Amino acid sequence: MDFHIYTIAAENPFLQVLAKWLLKNIVPLQRATILVPNRRSARALQAVLLQQSGKQAMLLPNIKPIGDIDEDVIADSLPEEGIADALSKTSHLHVILDILMKWARANPNSDMAQEVINSGAQGLALAQSLQQLVNQFETEDVEVEKLQSFYDLAPDLAGHRQNILDLLKVITLELPNRLQTENFIGPSARRNEMIRMEAQRIINGKHKGPIIAAGSTGTNPATRDLLYAIARDPQGTVVLPGLDLKLDELAWHAITSEHPQFSLKTMLDQWGLKRSDVQTMGEAQAQRMWVMGQALRPAAVSEHWLESLSHQKATIAKGLENIELVEAPDRQQEADIIALALRRHVEFADTKAALMTPDRDLATRVTSALKRWNIDIDDSAGEPLVHGGKAALLLLLLQAIESKFSSTSLFALLYHADCNFGVGREIHLQRVRALELIAFRGLPEVDGLHNLSSRIAIQKSALLNTSHIHPAVKALSESDWKAASELAVQLHALFTPLRDGRERSLHDHIQNLLNCLESLTPETETTTPADQLFFDIMVSLQEGSIWHPVLSLSKAQHSIVHALSLETLRPPFNPNSQLAIYGLAEARLVDVEFLVLGGLTEGSWPAHPDTGPWLNRPMRDILRVQQPERAIGVTAHDFVQGFGRPKVMLTWPKRLQGAPAIPSRWVLRLQAVATAAGLEKDDILSTDLPTLAAQLDSADEFRPVSPPTPKPPVHVRPTTFSVTRIEKLIRDSYHVYAQQILKLQPFEPIGQDVDARLRGSLIHEALQNWSNALQHVPASEHHHMLLLKGRESFAPHSDKPEVSRFWWPRFERMAAEFIAMDQGLRVDLVSTLTEIDGHYECRVGDVLHLLTARADRIDILQDGGLRIIDYKSGKVPSIKQVQSGFAPQLALEALIATQGRFKQVNSNKLCDVMFIAVGGGRDEVKATSLAEKTDIEIEIAKAKAGLLQLLSEYQNPDTAYHPRHNMEKSSDVSDYDHLSRKLEWQLEGTAL
Repeated sequence: MDFHIYTIAAENPFLQVLAKWLLKNIVPLQRATILVPNRRSARALQAVLLQQSGKQAMLLPNIKPIGDIDEDVIADSLPEEGIADALSKTSHLHVILDILMKWARANPNSDMAQEVINSGAQGLALAQSLQQLVNQFETEDVEVEKLQSFYDLAPDLAGHRQNILDLLKVITLELPNRLQTENFIGPSARRNEMIRMEAQRIINGKHKGPIIAAGSTGTNPATRDLLYAIARDPQGTVVLPGLDLKLDELAWHAITSEHPQFSLKTMLDQWGLKRSDVQTMGEAQAQRMWVMGQALRPAAVSEHWLESLSHQKATIAKGLENIELVEAPDRQQEADIIALALRRHVEFADTKAALMTPDRDLATRVTSALKRWNIDIDDSAGEPLVHGGKAALLLLLLQAIESKFSSTSLFALLYHADCNFGVGREIHLQRVRALELIAFRGLPEVDGLHNLSSRIAIQKSALLNTSHIHPAVKALSESDWKAASELAVQLHALFTPLRDGRERSLHDHIQNLLNCLESLTPETETTTPADQLFFDIMVSLQEGSIWHPVLSLSKAQHSIVHALSLETLRPPFNPNSQLAIYGLAEARLVDVEFLVLGGLTEGSWPAHPDTGPWLNRPMRDILRVQQPERAIGVTAHDFVQGFGRPKVMLTWPKRLQGAPAIPSRWVLRLQAVATAAGLEKDDILSTDLPTLAAQLDSADEFRPVSPPTPKPPVHVRPTTFSVTRIEKLIRDSYHVYAQQILKLQPFEPIGQDVDARLRGSLIHEALQNWSNALQHVPASEHHHMLLLKGRESFAPHSDKPEVSRFWWPRFERMAAEFIAMDQGLRVDLVSTLTEIDGHYECRVGDVLHLLTARADRIDILQDGGLRIIDYKSGKVPSIKQVQSGFAPQLALEALIATQGRFKQVNSNKLCDVMFIAVGGGRDEVKATSLAEKTDIEIEIAKAKAGLLQLLSEYQNPDTAYHPRHNMEKSSDVSDYDHLSRKLEWQLEGTAL
């Protein structure tokens, strides 16, 4: 019996050629069954048939994806007991996860088992990997009984390999038994069984009417069986996509799994056919596919490549007509180039254009770039469900639970657009803002629900007892405080049940989460498609929860997130859309005039082969499981088919995420072919669009922006300064302007960061408390007391790794060195005062100015002399900075001391002023004495003169408050950089 098998060359529009052949050869058409690779190509073929028929309506054939064999159609081929239903992919994953968890608990000594037990994310990731392996076993008809042979081949396996084999054995035995008990079957296994039943039905002559399979490469064994049955049927026809009929026999027989023709060669070899047995549908293969065939020639037979191509310049040049190769500087410029190319096409043509790429980041960037010109593009991938609506809100809730309601995660949830607690959006936002200001701004990051009501009460008490309260908090009304307290109680009652850590069924976890969402969003209507899909998924998970292991919410939540992340909201199919973005699978058989093949880098297209964690390459060979390079051959076929469009652009970036990127092997091969034929680089690479893309954001006229120079009236300028504020006036006077004249107080972050400022505060607090506790403590206990006070200060932050693993060891090291140094300072010491306030009054013109200070430590010596000490947890100012006036703090404190203006200090006899480095880093604890480095009296005189001159300058109405005019480093950050709009007038320290 003859085979009825055709091929359509990649240069031809596949669906157009197929439709023309169908209309001519299949009569009546409505009796035919046509199998295509996917649903998109099925819809597209319907549209092409209507277009070519010239009718507005017609009876169409039965067009469906090749995997969607209708059970009703093959009812007469089904066994009497029928075929077991397929478990959903999600439930299938959950069964594997359940088996994996049971294995882990039964093998607690295994490192892999411990990872599964301790980490819900790791357990689910391994279950997903196992599911992929099981699906591959089912798809490729692997005899899992051969797993036993691995034990016989290597009885002394390494421990981890032994554990892997034991787990695989459990999975391959337990999974079928579990499914069979409930009369279910795996999704891949059922698909294969249905396809093979359809094949047998065709072989038995029970199929009525013509049947055509078009566009499949027969990658899977079951699909090849079906294609074989169709090709041998008297009314059957198989149409292969892009079989290379011109590749020489030597190269054809050397094809490996990475080659785009591998699947087609495998299928023809299995059927005992030669390429000459395949007929051509449409026009024959042309020069472009010959060029591509040479570019992707198997490496084993490429020794005469350069010699054979050197005389083919004209042929290769003809084959590369209407082909553009574009190398972009980076990913964003690549997206801009593609957007420009698509815009150029729609400006001058009335045909379809598309981007074909596996890179979703590139696709998103292109969509965004096209919006510059208000151009919409049909993205076949759609929008991930978790990007909005109830799904996004649930993800925020789960993240908050997982982080123990950290301040950032808690407020991300509370500020979600749908969250209102039933009080209306406006009132809800007022309550949330009040709670944020009172209980979270500038306070240590802790469990967001821990003692929340107590925190509010403490803050209210502090409002009465301290002046260091942010003005925004002071401005809150009594009703704001009450609303914050009510919200705190509400949050604790709502979220606490979700944190009990109890193991429950997935059904109960989902129900608790849905109840919580209902409390968060009682006024939100759930009529949007996104929310409807969300609830459908939740119901489906609950119905299939019997397959899921009983776990705590912290572990079970990963299954919920995974199920949601798989879903997308796809736009309705629009056959009239002129621009589209396709993934590799979606692009198969889609006909467009202009196609961009984007993101052509190694690791993206093609992806790096991954054998997975379960089977090494020798094991795959024994089991006859395809090696991962097989996927490269599949995507290579997609690349070649796309390359056959009438106009094609290939794009790739030179750099990705700041690192050099390697162009796809297919691009490099194509360039090598062109070079071997004598084509110049300028003939290969296009530069027009990259040049234009680089100019997209260039301004026609460049006008530098100057820094702000506010000059407020003299009478509103400040006359009271702390010694640290004087340094601000010297280095960044705009800071003083914003803070003291505009009265703008920067907000502390939500959840105090563990930054250098906090570390310095903790060290200063510990040293102060230590010094105050030394009155009745012998010298031998000073070190122990410092460590004790340090632990007390660091305790509220000890749960943070930066504090417990880095800051505290540094403090311990610093404490030992500090005590050793401090013993020398206490030789002639009478007493020590800490955090002592002082002031100095001076008149500038007719205006009285006040200088204030708070000394870290003042030592009173036996002769009545004073030693002022300033602790530095960061960088210690140099003597040059002190002498030049850029670090005036100690000199000004010395000035106050000589005037006798420090509280509790009855002497004005100054002996020394010094910095002590207490950072505890690589540098040792070191005291820098100004008395040893310079003349203190001279420095005090210079500081006084400089102070008066500085204050006098700012009494001049023409003196402006400049931002960042004397910063020590250009990278230093000011609290008011955003207010001065620094990025508009300064880039890396250079004014624009």
